[in-house]
Parts: sequence; C-alpha cells; structure tokens
Amino acid sequence: MRAELLFDCDEKQAAAERAQQYLRHVPIANRTDRTSGLELLVRALTDLKEWEGAKEALAELSSIAALLATIPFKAAASFASGYLALGMGKAEEARNCFEDAVELYARSGAPFETGRARIQLAHALGKLGRIKPAIEEASRAKTLLSELSADLETARAQSLLDELMQMHGAASNAASSSIPGSGLTKREIEILRLVAEGLNNQMIAERLFLSDHTVHRHLANILNKLGASTRAAAVAQAARRGLLS
Repeated sequence: MRAELLFDCDEKQAAAERAQQYLRHVPIANRTDRTSGLELLVRALTDLKEWEGAKEALAELSSIAALLATIPFKAAASFASGYLALGMGKAEEARNCFEDAVELYARSGAPFETGRARIQLAHALGKLGRIKPAIEEASRAKTLLSELSADLETARAQSLLDELMQMHGAASNAASSSIPGSGLTKREIEILRLVAEGLNNQMIAERLFLSDHTVHRHLANILNKLGASTRAAAVAQAARRGLLS
C-alpha cells in the first residue's frame, strides 16, 4: 500500500511537471495554446494539494476564458474551478461548476470532455450525499465514454459507479426494517413488487439503482423467508398475505 501511494504521488508530480514545462515554452500572449496546459496544471496541483499554485493557474485560465469568451474556454475554466473546489472540500461549489462544465462542453460538441465532467459531477454529488443523482451522472458518463472507446475514462466511470452502487445499497439496507408479520424488509417487499410486474434482475437493479449482485441477494433472502422455491411462488405467497398491495 505504501509503495502504491508513493507511485501515485510520483504520477501526480510528473503530471504537474509536464504541465509546467509545456507552459514555459508557450508565451503568455498565446492564450489559446496555454489553456490546455493550465487546465492540466490546476488538476495536477490540486491532486498534490498545492493550493496556491493551483489557484494561480486557475486565475490565469479564468482570465483567458473571460477575455476570449468562447464556450470551450468557459467550459475548461468551469471544469478546473470545480476540480479545485472539490479538492478543497467545497462540494456544493464544485457541483455548480461541474454542472456548468457539462452543459458548456455539450454545447461545444466535445463528448469526451462532457463525459469527463460528468464523472466529476458524480463525485461532487456523492460527497453531498446525493447518491441517486450521482449514480445517474456516472451512468451517463460511462455510456458516453464507452461509445467513444475511451477505455481509461470508461473504467474510471465504472469504478465510481460501483462505489456509488455500494453506498446506495448500504444506505438502503440500513434504512430497511421488517414488515410486521412477514419477516420481509421494506426493500425486499419493493423488489418483490417489481418481480410481480415482470421485471428481471437487471431491470430491477436499474430501477432501484442497485447492483445485480444486491438484487440477487435480496431475492435469495425473500425465497428463504417465504419458503418458496421460485420467484413466481414467492409472488403468489406474498399476494395471498396481502404484502403486494
């Protein structure tokens, strides 16, 4: 673990050095070409928690965006602002910035950047405890980036999605309580009602923002508690008990 952390730190430091080297060779007057280097530098220095350097890079990036006033530059400034805000623990400010970035990148016809901004928006929403909206944004990001064959970013979206799904499942399980006289939890009743509607495991998982594994585990518990051997038998028994109304 210690070696992994050191390696990760080295990668972040290398990213910051690449951005700084690039900017040293691009004149300040060449604002257009400096934008990408500044955006990378904000992210790298934020990851290293070098706040002052990140703020300086963001200030230059924001001034370029304000001066040139084009949608792509405004999007880059919003994204970088959100990244720094999230790094400093300002999740609500970050959410606003990333929402702007998503909209601006989409308007400028930049699907890769839109997907990347959605990942960060999902992070911010997760920090705010808004797990369902976070899952929706991570899912949109994964779909968009997968269509672009952006494997690395798609993997990042999937990793975040898995983490959010676990958080949502844990919160749901903690909030669940047994229905009197049935032995089933509220979540299990909810899943059984969806089974009665004809939904399969994947459809139920998507409807409730759960993983397929969590839905499978709930169904196994339902069958065990009701002493049923099939999903249909469980639905029929629950219906006789009036649990599905």
